[in-house]
Amino acid sequence: MASQPTPSASPTRQARISTFFSPPNIAAKRPGNPQSPSRASPEPPLKKHKSGLPRNGQPVPSSSSKADLWRFGSNTGKAVPNTDVLATRAAFETKLLPGKTTPNNSKAPDQPLGVNSTPHDGDPDNAFTELSKFFSSRSGSEKVKKPLRKAKPVEEIGPSGERFTALEKQILRLKKENPDTVLMVEVGYRYKFFGEDAKIAAKELGMISFTDRNFLVASIPVPRRDIHLKKLLSQNYKVGIVNQVETAALKKAGDTRNEVFERKLVHLFTAATYVDGLDSIDELDKYAPPRLVCIIEEEGGKESAADVCIGMISVCASVGDVVWDIFNDSPMRIELETRLAHSKPTELLIPRNNLSKMSEKMLKHFTEAPASSPGIRVEYFDEAMRFSEAFEQLSLFYARSSEQDSKNPINSPSIAAITDLPKSVVIALAHTIKYLKTFDIAATLAQTAFFTKFTTRSHMLLARNTLANLEIFQNETDYTTTGSLMWILDKTVTAGGARLLREWVGRPLVDKCALELRIEAVEEILTSSSDKLVSLRQLLKGLPDLGKGLCRLQYKQSTPQEITVVLSAFYKIGKTYQAFQTPDEFGFRSKLLNVIFSSLPPLKTPMLKLLDAIDIKEAAAGQKDRMWKDPIKYPTLEDHKFAIRTVEAEIEQELPAIRRTLNLPSLKWTSALGAEYLIEVKRSNKIPIPDSWLPAVSTTKQIARYHSPEVKAKLQERARWQESLQVQARKAFLDFLDEAVVHYAIMRDATNKLATADCLLSLAHVALRDNYVKPQFTDDDDNSDTLEIIDGRHPMVEALRPDPFVPNTILFTCEGRSKVITGPNMGGKSSCVRMVALLAIMAQIGSYVPATAFKLGILDSVLTRMGAHDDIARGRSTFMVEMSETGDCLRNATRKSLVILDELGRGTSTFDGMAIAYAVLNHLVVSTQCKTLFITHYPLIAAELGKKFVHRLQNIHVGYHTERRGIDGRRDVTFLYQLTDGIAPESFGVECARLAGLPESILENARERSTRMEISVASRTRRNTSVKALRLMKDVTKQDLPLGAAATVEKLRTLVSAHEANLV
Repeated sequence: MASQPTPSASPTRQARISTFFSPPNIAAKRPGNPQSPSRASPEPPLKKHKSGLPRNGQPVPSSSSKADLWRFGSNTGKAVPNTDVLATRAAFETKLLPGKTTPNNSKAPDQPLGVNSTPHDGDPDNAFTELSKFFSSRSGSEKVKKPLRKAKPVEEIGPSGERFTALEKQILRLKKENPDTVLMVEVGYRYKFFGEDAKIAAKELGMISFTDRNFLVASIPVPRRDIHLKKLLSQNYKVGIVNQVETAALKKAGDTRNEVFERKLVHLFTAATYVDGLDSIDELDKYAPPRLVCIIEEEGGKESAADVCIGMISVCASVGDVVWDIFNDSPMRIELETRLAHSKPTELLIPRNNLSKMSEKMLKHFTEAPASSPGIRVEYFDEAMRFSEAFEQLSLFYARSSEQDSKNPINSPSIAAITDLPKSVVIALAHTIKYLKTFDIAATLAQTAFFTKFTTRSHMLLARNTLANLEIFQNETDYTTTGSLMWILDKTVTAGGARLLREWVGRPLVDKCALELRIEAVEEILTSSSDKLVSLRQLLKGLPDLGKGLCRLQYKQSTPQEITVVLSAFYKIGKTYQAFQTPDEFGFRSKLLNVIFSSLPPLKTPMLKLLDAIDIKEAAAGQKDRMWKDPIKYPTLEDHKFAIRTVEAEIEQELPAIRRTLNLPSLKWTSALGAEYLIEVKRSNKIPIPDSWLPAVSTTKQIARYHSPEVKAKLQERARWQESLQVQARKAFLDFLDEAVVHYAIMRDATNKLATADCLLSLAHVALRDNYVKPQFTDDDDNSDTLEIIDGRHPMVEALRPDPFVPNTILFTCEGRSKVITGPNMGGKSSCVRMVALLAIMAQIGSYVPATAFKLGILDSVLTRMGAHDDIARGRSTFMVEMSETGDCLRNATRKSLVILDELGRGTSTFDGMAIAYAVLNHLVVSTQCKTLFITHYPLIAAELGKKFVHRLQNIHVGYHTERRGIDGRRDVTFLYQLTDGIAPESFGVECARLAGLPESILENARERSTRMEISVASRTRRNTSVKALRLMKDVTKQDLPLGAAATVEKLRTLVSAHEANLV
């Protein structure tokens, strides 16, 4: 009979049922059948009939012959029960309590079974009578209905026509939870990709995909996981690692042994949130590790928001750098583009609907990449938080980070720091923390003391086009570091030093005090013979990437090997130098060097304490369970180890019995193919093997290896203990990482100071080059207009070319703040003005410069407009780009700026170009009054403005020498590359074209046309001059003046002045 589910019952109802089905101490015997019927084959329930049902509460009498069949014990004192009642009781027992032999004592709901349902202790027949009435009633709302049989779940059919397996159902669930993520799923000893992820893996990783049941599948070995993970991240995919969170041994011993392995998403990565190991050599850009940038607009979402205020947070998760900024931007979003060029983000975090159209257009252009590059990944969030919501989330985050009561988070020192941040930056910070929490690396934002502002009053910000035009970070040929200013200055030996030097180069100092401190430190490193500096050089050479190691420690991603390397390095740093009471006691003249050295000794004591807790050898081997010197520190580990030793001792005790079974007194355990405690038997001995030992673990032609059932069970038990030990060891290691993170502040401070020391040593190394000189800085007020370069040289050209560079001298004073440079094509004009800008930037970085003498009044910016290129992606022509960059220079230039304009106005008609060039230069000379280097091939502009601003503008040209040869009048031009006073009369374009290799027939035609045009223009000029001179003479003759009179002379002067402009 099929069993039915038991209806729920109240305590009263349960008591009634229990009383009825379990009468106390009744032992009934039936003649001829001493054994009661078994539960497996119950008797069928008897049909109800009139004689078997109670009437008026009294049982119907039964025949005496049937009553005689039942006998009760003498201790019951009960009357013979009604047989019909007993039969019906059996039927109810089968129906209500299937498979039960004892009363149902489970807890029941409080709702009573029915009205007037009271227990009948000691009277099971009466209890059953009422139960029978209740269950047979067909009216009333409390009638117990027969439970419905559960419908069998419908098995979903996959695309192959087969049902989904348990693993495939897991994959479907995981993909539903992570639709935008490429999942690498651990299955046995491989990581597998399923469905669309398999297509991506096949495309990006160059592997084969195949169909397996309902999914397309691709797979990689477990040891190759990180290699393929980095490849996917480099292509801007978000990748999730799904691991088996159950071990085989523990699962076999658990209740889920027959189910599929439980799998969970344990890691989530993007290129900006992946923190590589210390031993990685896959750094594509050592100067700019991957960054995440979050952008918020205060005037977000408005169509008319041409000018906006933008707040941003830039986070480098791999090294822990956090930079913030807030700025006003123009419609072209030049300021935003400049900051993105400096940050070089790998990923942008921006609102989907809260950015202005101009910002969206600029970001779309910035994130688009050529076909050879994966571009920048963009992560959107739906709506920007309100300030109150953002501040509340930050309060809770920093309160938890500070281990303070979240009900009073305002006491956190970090909250005190973020209250000073602008509103848009607070919102950006809240969104960044929320996003990084999904990757378990939000801890990188926990230390607000190490936040830095991108733009400060002490730094100059080089615009994006200036970085490109001057080749600050990469050359314009193949876009590598070789041939850039960074290539010249970078002699660092640590990863942190290289990153910091890039910041120095991109943001030169404008604070004279800070600049002089840096220059003094470089000078003392050059001249001092201190043992401390010698030991510092040696110390830096052997350091790992401490910034990355600290971040992995903070995120609890460190391995025992990495934590050993990092702690040992910090301890070595701390013990190298003796601690003093004040920084000045270190004995350097440079305050900056004293501060650097004073930050190192405090590392010694905490690092020694941490290292004393671990066994360096075991930790270096990655043994988390054996790396602790003090066994009492983590007693759970010792308990597990003792259990493992006990099991192994019990296995050893099985060997004598096995020897007796096989009659091999000298039998010993063997190990093979990773299996231990094997019983090895030679086939030639023909020893009978017990059936319980089969099948063999491994066999060859000569031998067979077995495990006895007892040994197999013990090995499984040991495996469970070993896997449990690894779980506990992982917990212990994480606890140790928590102890180390307590000292994060002093480790981070020392890391930053060592990076500064590395940069200073690098600049000192550059200063050792031939003919490099220490720059001198004039007072800000008295001589701020000064820029004097004596025999200056272009640092990159000098380093790249074997030929000596021709030096040039250029002087900016109060009377000569603007220079107009003319000269032949390929004469070196652009190289000369780049040299001036590069030397100024080098000086304000704190470096020595390639010159005989260099004096500078502090510049607040270096602005350039050079080269020619279009911007089709943003709908801008070459001339439009030229005008946009010129406009940026005019808006941002101040009296303390250096502005370089190269061939302005060449992208349009001659007259329009000349007019624009004239107007721009006139504005810079009259209104801005900044230092200006203006290259032009319009000599008329140079002549006109030279006469107009005699004391404020100087005309110079790059020297050359010409020589005619042959009867055809062909000229040879020799470039002298030397700056000379005056205006160059021509640009020698035809001769430059000959050097470029144009056909001679074309050159001859061009020369003839050039000669004709020159003659024609000169003729028109003479005619115009003659006509205007004639007009002047007529004006003079109209005047009736006595000859020789003084008044006549004065009147002539007036008339000449009136016509002077027309006589040019």
